[in-house]
Amino acid sequence: MRKKSTAIEKALIKELKKLGIEYRTVPRFMKDLTYSFQPDPFLSLSDVNERLHLLGWEGVELNYHTLQLAIASYEREQSKSAA
Repeated sequence: MRKKSTAIEKALIKELKKLGIEYRTVPRFMKDLTYSFQPDPFLSLSDVNERLHLLGWEGVELNYHTLQLAIASYEREQSKSAA
């Protein structure tokens, strides 16, 4: 059964598409993005982008808005897992 997307997830996917990330690669990108900020959610945007580049996402440059959507989506998933 497929889960229903939230408004945050829809907005995040829309922003990622604007950055040139294809829909089929969104799950892999999200995993790498989560890995980039998970140890320290207070990392700067430039630090997150640097980590993404080290993971092979050289052509992607996140903006602040997209990073905040990703963090909100991640936190929402974590709170659902804890419940």
